[in-house]
Amino acid sequence: MLRLLGLLVLSSLCSAMLHPNSMTGPAGARGLPGMKGSEGPKGMKGDKGDLGRPGEPGMNGQKGEEGEQGMCECTDGADGVDGMPGEKGDNGAKGDTGAKGEQGNMGPKGNQGDMGIMGPRGPCSPAIQSAFSASINQSFPIHDWPISFPRVLTNKQGHFNPLMGIYTAPVNGTYAFSFHLAVAKKPLKVGLFHNFYPKVKVTEGTYPTTTSHKIVLHLALGDEVWMQVKNSDTNGMYTDTENTSTFSGFLFEAHSDGFTQ
Repeated sequence: MLRLLGLLVLSSLCSAMLHPNSMTGPAGARGLPGMKGSEGPKGMKGDKGDLGRPGEPGMNGQKGEEGEQGMCECTDGADGVDGMPGEKGDNGAKGDTGAKGEQGNMGPKGNQGDMGIMGPRGPCSPAIQSAFSASINQSFPIHDWPISFPRVLTNKQGHFNPLMGIYTAPVNGTYAFSFHLAVAKKPLKVGLFHNFYPKVKVTEGTYPTTTSHKIVLHLALGDEVWMQVKNSDTNGMYTDTENTSTFSGFLFEAHSDGFTQ
């Protein structure tokens, strides 16, 4: 059919060319589209079009292989600002015991603990003994000072210091002391002292004569006992070949747990 229409059109064109003066007939019906011709030459580059809308993001590609470590030739920069503390992590495994550290300073003394139960009775220990007796070697000793008794009659345990004239208690206990003094040429005022406190004071206004005294004291370990003249005007303590002034004492009873009342 297409071929027939083409022949009709071609016949009309030839008739028009052969009879140019003939009258043109009425326009025929629109023919069918012709065959597609060959592609013409490439035209000139057109103007730049408007920017298209962004495309949709593509899918993530596969992770590439790790590259070789690069060489760092940089220098340390200034410290940055401290970051925020991270969350507390889980407890790690217990580590090995470290080396023993140096001993620390001694701490403060603690409070006294409760008294423990009484232990079994121990073996008997030898009884503590203490005794002395000594005399002066010159008349009118130094006043207001412990009297020296350098002539020792007995002092086996060594608890009496004869040059200082001082007896030191070796244990808590009950002690007995006595003195027998010759008085000549002037009155005598003398005292027996316990740790700087007079326990006995004796005044003898007549002379020549003698005076004596005995006393029992409770002493603690380390307590001291001595004799002392008041002043030079009342220092009539005397000794010669016929007269002796002595000072004596001994432990009567030791107390292992303090004084007995």
